[in-house]
Amino acid sequence: MSRQFRYIQNDDVLRTFREFKDTLLSERSVVIARQGDYILQLEKLSGNNMGLKIINNERSSIVSSRTYDITNTTEALVARGVRHACQKLSELSDEKVNRRRMQIWKWYIMEWQQHNADQSGELFAKELTWNEERSDNEEEVLDIEAFLHGDYLNLGNTLSLIDKYLTDETQKERFRKFAIEDIMEMTSEDTRDRSIAEAEEASREDGIKIHTYQFTVSVEATDKEHARAALLNYLAGDERIKVQK
Repeated sequence: MSRQFRYIQNDDVLRTFREFKDTLLSERSVVIARQGDYILQLEKLSGNNMGLKIINNERSSIVSSRTYDITNTTEALVARGVRHACQKLSELSDEKVNRRRMQIWKWYIMEWQQHNADQSGELFAKELTWNEERSDNEEEVLDIEAFLHGDYLNLGNTLSLIDKYLTDETQKERFRKFAIEDIMEMTSEDTRDRSIAEAEEASREDGIKIHTYQFTVSVEATDKEHARAALLNYLAGDERIKVQK
């Protein structure tokens, strides 16, 4: 699943709007959260009205919108609305990822059926039943999950499959872009986990060693200085941690 990026904290949205409504927000809207192809946008409407919009950036279409009169609302109400909007953002993005990923997996199943017609009945019987006593070492006709996962992560195979089953160039380009991003994200997680396991194994074999580690940290804040101050406060007092100021 794609990660969500937050640029303004929930509790800071109303304060940010009031601060910039006559300057920056008079000229353009501002993205305050992003996940996949969806963004949450803050904008100034007429008078004292503040707008929040969820937009499908890929299609340039508005999914939902909400308006607040800043003279008749509170920071708590706006913060709750932003939190719900970000949850919706996550649900929409995950739904799209699952839908497109499953469609590609269906094409893989169709391909397998065409080349293994004589085993289809046995395959379906296996997938439609459950045997609690079956040994993990018992040979199977096909572990469908392992088959799909392994073939799907082969980027060349997946892109060829998309080219085969889609004729509309717009849809083909969207699926190609999705598959590349999804597979790159999934394989980067696999590589990271494998690297961690290898490092732990090497540590056990060679004895304990002290290393320097660097981490990427996400901090919700209204600006860079706010984020730096929050991070320094959180890490203060631990001499092992060096923060670049």
